[in-house]
Amino acid sequence: MYWDDDDDDAMIKVFQTIMDEFLEILLIVKICFSSFLFWLPVLYGGYVVLQIWLLVAVHPLTILILPAIISTFLIVTREKRLKTQYGIEDGKPKRSLSPCSLTTRERSSSSWDVEKALEEYKRMTRDKEEDRS
Repeated sequence: MYWDDDDDDAMIKVFQTIMDEFLEILLIVKICFSSFLFWLPVLYGGYVVLQIWLLVAVHPLTILILPAIISTFLIVTREKRLKTQYGIEDGKPKRSLSPCSLTTRERSSSSWDVEKALEEYKRMTRDKEEDRS
């Protein structure tokens, strides 16, 4: 058997149609993957699976207790931080951590005079205004 030109043309046409159909399939796949409407049910399905997993794996009391523990901790540390920052004393000498060595040291006693600070601020603003003019 010998190959004819007609057989070659037929093979080329078959190959061309297979290639065209393959490219059309790739185009459809690209359109589906780049469309939001394709991913919407996929993402919703993932969300449902995650919710079911959370329902089974995480104890419901954990969802209630953990935020309460965290918020209580933050409130207590905030009060301590504010007391240290503004020098509010409870009758005990304040001790704070040294930023360099993480050891405790005595807090230096300093009093803040509001009137003196206001006068100094007014003087500074007057000096700045005089410098500008």
